[in-house]
Amino acid sequence: MNIRFILALLFMLGFGFNSMAQTISVGPRLGVNFGTQKIPGSDADFAKNWNDNAEANTGLQIGGVANIKFNETFSVQPELLFTQKGYKYEGDTRSVTGKYDYLELPVLAKISFGSPDFQGFITAGPTFGYWASGKDTYKIGGSEFSEDVDFDNDNYIENRSEIGGSIGVGFAAYLGGGSLNFDVRYGAGFSSVYDSSDDDKLKNRGISVSLAYLFSL
Repeated sequence: MNIRFILALLFMLGFGFNSMAQTISVGPRLGVNFGTQKIPGSDADFAKNWNDNAEANTGLQIGGVANIKFNETFSVQPELLFTQKGYKYEGDTRSVTGKYDYLELPVLAKISFGSPDFQGFITAGPTFGYWASGKDTYKIGGSEFSEDVDFDNDNYIENRSEIGGSIGVGFAAYLGGGSLNFDVRYGAGFSSVYDSSDDDKLKNRGISVSLAYLFSL
């Protein structure tokens, strides 16, 4: 999916929501993503081995948030994030760590409850990602070396566009004229990281923890 098409679509949606919204808030988001990659729904031995040994790799998450509030309970929250995904794999004599940079566009429905000064909330919705760059780091014996992801390598055809979903919980506290939001989210890629002719698909998974500070326009 073309990233420019997604941006244009979000712009049109935001323009339409603007006429219906009671309040629009914007602000920065900063956090960490504990990303890994799994092969779901496979009984193959290599898939079981991978899923048992692949662990989370910690990466940065930073970006901007727009919250379009329709009433005290319901809002729509599009975001533009730089998110680092990847994995760690530890073998007997070697290990590999992948850290991959994604531009990500979550479009979340947000249900809030509580008082104006302190609210809990639930978020859920689709995410659209673009794999911009990345690096794999290998440790074999006592040596270590890294390689940038080569998107032109015909042996490994990466799906640079990703469609996924996100669900999360958190709370918001009124602070200094704005709203401080604490989020914990689980994100899952629905599309495979690599093009593959078989049924075993490698997909991104991750739990992110972040803070956002939103102020009304």
